[in-house]
Amino acid sequence: MTPVSRPVTACLLVTAAGVELGAFPLGRPSLLSLQAANAGSALFVASALLGCAVRLWTRPATSRSSGAAVRLLGLLSYPLANLGGSLLGMLFALLGGSFACAGRPPRKRPR
Repeated sequence: MTPVSRPVTACLLVTAAGVELGAFPLGRPSLLSLQAANAGSALFVASALLGCAVRLWTRPATSRSSGAAVRLLGLLSYPLANLGGSLLGMLFALLGGSFACAGRPPRKRPR
């Protein structure tokens, strides 16, 4: 069995983006009802980013499609999730998605 190269940097950046985007709405749960739809969409984007990070880690061969999804979620986080989590979460998502798309899937060895 050949070792699989994992997109570690992309996984770390996407995880950081998901945590950063979800930290603001969950920082004070007592204010969650006041934030209404904005908090719901921010939590949705954050959980989707964390799901993409798990997929990047467990299935590195799908890094290009996961990276494209991460970049799309990063762009959607700007209007949906508190200006992209003060722009830091959006930046992490865009960088992580770019690193995931730039990574090469593992080569299949000919028999």
